Amino acid sequence: MRGRCLPDEPFLTVALRHQIGRLALEVAFELRQPWTILFGPSGSGKTTILRVLAGLVTPLSGMIAARDSGTTTTLLDTGAAVNVAAYMRRMPWAPQASSLFPHLTVAGNLEYGGGRREPEMEEAFELRGLLGKYPSQLSGGEAQRVNLARAAMCPQPRLLLLDEPFTGLDLRLRSSLVGHLLEWQRRTRAPILSVTHDVAEAFQVSAEVIRLAEGRVAVQGAAVEVLGNERGQLLSQLQPSGSPPTPTP
Repeated sequence: MRGRCLPDEPFLTVALRHQIGRLALEVAFELRQPWTILFGPSGSGKTTILRVLAGLVTPLSGMIAARDSGTTTTLLDTGAAVNVAAYMRRMPWAPQASSLFPHLTVAGNLEYGGGRREPEMEEAFELRGLLGKYPSQLSGGEAQRVNLARAAMCPQPRLLLLDEPFTGLDLRLRSSLVGHLLEWQRRTRAPILSVTHDVAEAFQVSAEVIRLAEGRVAVQGAAVEVLGNERGQLLSQLQPSGSPPTPTP
């Protein structure tokens, strides 16, 4: 699943219209790439899109169609009164704010997400020493790791939804988790749709980027095309004083 792969048919087709306070969200896009990022300012509708896809919010109108092994499944069609329940969509969601069950240990939370223990995932997310603890005993970064691992343990995921997945994690652990998620993607062949404000993250995972502005899709394409200006600004800020500028590909 790594790299640019353009199948003949998108694996997910989305068209949504919804009202969020004063924001009129109206988007339409297709997903074809292994990792796609929703990018845009706060309040542009990124999290709402994830929640609609997960089946946690019903939009004013919309359609979501998933294509899997040559078969198209309609998950949402408000015009035809079709709205597949969240637990049947196979789109696990890891929200930005950890949503762990307070009465379950870390091991219990993980088993709830996947139905069984996966020692390799516990190792990948550095959870071995946390399995007997309760959410109230975890730091913010630890809870986020459990939150992310629980979503990734969903059986036969159609699409993994991540909302600012690396918030509160240091650079070493963030880089490690990106590597483990790419390996998880290779094993499961499941695509990822995530929200981030981190330009470097989009380039690290070779993502397709959907840029949102005022509730609309402004542009969709490879990170190097969509975020070229932001990447250039970031590199210029990291340049030592007096050094020649680094060219942007």
